[in-house]
Amino acid sequence: MNIEILSGATSFADRFRECCSRYDRLDLAVAWCGDPSKTLPYDQIGAFRGQVDATVGIALNRTHPDAVSWFMGRQRTQVRIVEGENVFFHPKVYLFTKGDAFALFVGSSNLTFSGFYKNVEVNAYCEGSLSARGASGVKELRGRLSEWRTDSFSFVPSVRWLNGYRKRYQASLAKARKAGLVTEPQVEEQVASASWLRQADWNVYYGKVLAGLRGSGREGGLRTALDAGERLLPRPWKTSYFSDVERRRVINGLGDDYASLGHVGASGAFRQLVRNGTAQQHATIVRSMNAISALPRPIPWRRLERVLHDLVRIGPTMKVWGRLLCLVRPDLFCTVAAPTVRANLSQVVGIGQGRFADVDGYIELIRLLHASPWFNTSAPQTRRAKEIWNRRVAYMDAIFY
Repeated sequence: MNIEILSGATSFADRFRECCSRYDRLDLAVAWCGDPSKTLPYDQIGAFRGQVDATVGIALNRTHPDAVSWFMGRQRTQVRIVEGENVFFHPKVYLFTKGDAFALFVGSSNLTFSGFYKNVEVNAYCEGSLSARGASGVKELRGRLSEWRTDSFSFVPSVRWLNGYRKRYQASLAKARKAGLVTEPQVEEQVASASWLRQADWNVYYGKVLAGLRGSGREGGLRTALDAGERLLPRPWKTSYFSDVERRRVINGLGDDYASLGHVGASGAFRQLVRNGTAQQHATIVRSMNAISALPRPIPWRRLERVLHDLVRIGPTMKVWGRLLCLVRPDLFCTVAAPTVRANLSQVVGIGQGRFADVDGYIELIRLLHASPWFNTSAPQTRRAKEIWNRRVAYMDAIFY
């Protein structure tokens, strides 16, 4: 039986994610559950294909009611609530099993974003076979988990009960705020809703992209714009591109065909620059785009900074140039043309969205994205997933538009 102590910043979350892909049953018992809108760790459990049995405490009304609702709506899941004046339910146990094999986490992490990614937590992790001689304690814990799911200890929540609990939760939260107390829900509220992006693996990120594409109906538009960038603006760029009407439409994002990733041609000044700019201005754009095209990974940030400053000295800000970077290297860069994209992304880096128009702010955003697990993953195998992976930073537009 292998035993580890997990105390690193994300070591528990990383192990948990691995187990979600390896096992087919999860029994969990936690004191509190956080807000599912924080995405993680709920998306990891949501992608888990096996049976989930969750026993959840609500002491002091600190479990988010949306968490209970999330479990109630998930297929192959049973959730039970521990509620009672004489019981302060406080375990943090996650037991994965598949046949005779098991993986067990026991420690301090509740089912919250903070418990998985933000707080200082310590968890013991062990894996092995239930039939092994040293696994008697695991089998005993498995029995205790079953006991906690009996009617004498917990109950299955109804919609009526959940509605009542939601009112109690809001009242407790308001009372704590008035008293100046810091509670588990308040800590979760301080987590930016987009913070998941820093921690997400490829499966979570890909799922978000697909959900965004379905919700907006923009998949065809994004693919058309990116395909046009490859087909009509092949690298290396040439100044002759500015003399061609269709190529100018792609650069400007004009018309329904090319408007995805930013309709930057809506600015008459940029449209005039593309059509009637000086030879020197066009040469600077071409030289810059070819330099962007040739960037290696990891990006030499000082070199990128020099190239971007050359561009913004022409006049337009990164709100415009980000679209062109997307067309040239969709694997490395995203657009910040749309106000909604800037507003949502600002939550990730915790700075004002106006800074994305500046070179320093835009580079800060790209550095954050390039440090995320989903960006650094190996290429997936399926055709559709690989297509998005090859353009994965540009497809952020599908999530945040």
